[in-house]
Amino acid sequence: MTFIDNTRLSAGPNSNVELTRFKFNSTTHDGAFQTSVNKGTLAIISGQIAKRSPKAMTVRTPASILGVRGTRFLVKVGEEESR
Repeated sequence: MTFIDNTRLSAGPNSNVELTRFKFNSTTHDGAFQTSVNKGTLAIISGQIAKRSPKAMTVRTPASILGVRGTRFLVKVGEEESR
């Protein structure tokens, strides 16, 4: 998916990804982008939101919260092993 701020997001097969918040002002480039990955993979190339405000874009996993600072990255969340 490509968002209006030019953020690009791609989820891998069998992934569970939730976009929890997205807002963007195309004039000021202010906004917020928050997503969660519970299972699978998520590739992101950040857009104007992360470039304008380093704290405005986050990715939450079951074990961490990632702050995006204007870059590209891949997140992989494995399934819990049952014992």
